[in-house]
Amino acid sequence: MSSNQQIKSNIWKYYLATSLAYFSFYTPIIRLFYLAQDLTIFKIAILGIVWTIVKMFLEVPSSILADKWGRKKVMIISSIFAILQLATILYATEYWHFILVSIWSAASFAFLSGTDIAFFYDTLKVLKKEEQFDKLWARQEIYQQIPLIISFISSGFLYNFSPLLPFQLSLIFLVLSFLVTLTLIEPKYHKPSEEVSVFSHFKQSAQFIFENPYLKSILLFTILFSLGSDLSYGYGQIYLKQLALPIVLFGIAYTFKSLLATVAANFTPSLRRRFSYRGLFGFQIITITLLFYVMVLTKSYLIGAICFILIAIPHGFFGISKSSYMHEHIKSHQRATIESMFSFFIALIFLFVEPITGYLADIYTLKLPFLLVAITMSVYCIYYLFYGHKRI
Repeated sequence: MSSNQQIKSNIWKYYLATSLAYFSFYTPIIRLFYLAQDLTIFKIAILGIVWTIVKMFLEVPSSILADKWGRKKVMIISSIFAILQLATILYATEYWHFILVSIWSAASFAFLSGTDIAFFYDTLKVLKKEEQFDKLWARQEIYQQIPLIISFISSGFLYNFSPLLPFQLSLIFLVLSFLVTLTLIEPKYHKPSEEVSVFSHFKQSAQFIFENPYLKSILLFTILFSLGSDLSYGYGQIYLKQLALPIVLFGIAYTFKSLLATVAANFTPSLRRRFSYRGLFGFQIITITLLFYVMVLTKSYLIGAICFILIAIPHGFFGISKSSYMHEHIKSHQRATIESMFSFFIALIFLFVEPITGYLADIYTLKLPFLLVAITMSVYCIYYLFYGHKRI
């Protein structure tokens, strides 16, 4: 097999590895599982803080390793941490066990964040198909839908049968995904011209972002958008439980959410040819803000669930349009690091947001922190409409 054919195999192997990993039977019920273990919302938020701190410490160093040593090696390490996460939760009985689960989960995410996109983009660059990045990257969403639909719809029923069963089944598929990852071929990419320390590389990347008006503007947008998108996803299960949504419907809600995100992601390349980045980003932040207000005001679990699902539309648009926008403004040897720098700054914000969310949710309900998020995004929407869009 020629070198180009081997590299080309990365595309379908990557699709297969991620599809296997997306047999995530536990995703729609993990917060319910935590509540069933007598964890308060504040304790769950503490797990989120642990996750954030570990992610912050590992985010940039892991991507620097990806830029220096190779994307495949770092992706393998990510898979190992993901396996450890589920293996640990199966035997968790004490609170510190769940803290360990958060550590493994954060490490897995940090090692994958930015690295997977860089691996995929550099594979296409070797094949001289980088102009197809939007289309081919969005296509992975389609291949993820079969495992997601199967796992999400069945998650509530599996959980009712045995709370550990969703985690056990997910672990089996994660191991299979790990085995496929081992067969990937490292694509050639431009490494840094000189060896620099982790701190120096971090400093250079941060300086590059803040000296680039486009990256600085999209960083601010990413932080505000992620505040709504990530918080609604992370605490959506608790929000829906507080609205008394039946457990068996949780998986169905997550299935529709996933499908909408996929449809939106795959429409993004064609929309990008018709509309500017300014218009797309504006639609995303305004839509998610309005949906948050409805989630706060409604008392109906049906309306709340519909809004929770509809957030997938701006989320799906954002994932592709943001990655495409960034890749137009960064170089190959910085690709993984800059992506992870963005994740680092988001994690820094959530380090303060998570405990406040958990504290307020235990005293009142999640509607209060959700209202504060909606107000914050409203302020940014006004800024974006009158000034911020000019910087995109």
